[in-house]
Amino acid sequence: MNRLEKLANISAVLEDMGGPFSMRRDLQVMRICMILLTIVAMLAIGVAAADLLAPTAVSIVLALVLAPASAGLERLRIPAGAAALVVVVATVSVLVFAGLKFAPSVADVVKRGPAIMQSVEAKLSPLRKQIAAVENASQQISRGTQSAPAGGRIVPVVENNGMLYSLASTAPGILAKIVYVTVLTIFLLSTRRHYTTQLILLPRSMAGRLRMARICRDVKSRVSGYLFTLAMINLGLTLVTAIAFRIAGIPHGLLWGVAYGLLNFVPIIGPTAIIISAAIYGVITGHAVLQMLLPPIILLSIDTVEAYFVQPWLLSRRIVVSPVAIFIVVATLVWMWGAYAAITAIPALILLHTVAMHVPSMRPFGMLLATEQGGLGGARRRR
Repeated sequence: MNRLEKLANISAVLEDMGGPFSMRRDLQVMRICMILLTIVAMLAIGVAAADLLAPTAVSIVLALVLAPASAGLERLRIPAGAAALVVVVATVSVLVFAGLKFAPSVADVVKRGPAIMQSVEAKLSPLRKQIAAVENASQQISRGTQSAPAGGRIVPVVENNGMLYSLASTAPGILAKIVYVTVLTIFLLSTRRHYTTQLILLPRSMAGRLRMARICRDVKSRVSGYLFTLAMINLGLTLVTAIAFRIAGIPHGLLWGVAYGLLNFVPIIGPTAIIISAAIYGVITGHAVLQMLLPPIILLSIDTVEAYFVQPWLLSRRIVVSPVAIFIVVATLVWMWGAYAAITAIPALILLHTVAMHVPSMRPFGMLLATEQGGLGGARRRR
């Protein structure tokens, strides 16, 4: 009898709470709220620790890019530490040499700044005459609605610290980040096998270790392979752009090629920015319509071939992430860490998608991140 009374009390409590379905719904709501709070907390931490997290993410991406080259040297019986040191030092040396090589071109563009501004003013003078009437009308309206101050016209005060002072104030921070990225990349390359083994041995069960081994294998194949292939594609873009600009007679063609090759690491934003910059450069320096349109047309043609033919041919098996997710993550990283950190967007999404497709509880999230082909392909392989 006592047992029956307890069962009756439990059923009464469940009825008062709305039954088991109501409890399940409440648990789902609580889980969603916890996920949203976790995302907000991670964004806040990312913004607060941007000076540390952004260079760390760039170091991880750089280590993944250079991992195939370091592995190639290790096959020649070179120790892992020495191979990592050689690869990173060679990469940094090439970047520094390229910066010194293109410094005169950049200085020439800066030197021609006043002449370029005069050319822009001359080309915009017809438009300024048409807008002058609207400006005069707006000024008359503002004078009629606002009373002039007693001291007469307000003269804006512009504080100008000078380019040298700005460069001197930012140079130590930039140098410190370069040193941090270089040293951390060397450590990540030299110890990548050790940490991979530790990650595989981290789960206690054999099934968990097997799953972690598959995750490490797929991350190495997709992320590192994607970045290395993209680096080779961008090197080809640099050469093709420089040759095309040289044939078209556009000055500083190699500088445009290097800029395009570097910005192409940033998905969506990078190619768009370089094409818009080329259009502005063409309008400024061109004297005829064809000269104005030639730089953006060349870059747009190269970008179309690269985006619709080269990348799908070489990277279709590695890029399985939705363009919507790429755009959202790129915008978030630019907001959090700056434009240079956007190069970590696609590697982070591929890594997250790879992990999610191997973990059953995260598989719906992985399907949400993936394209239709990538999501269905991953689901078929696991059936």
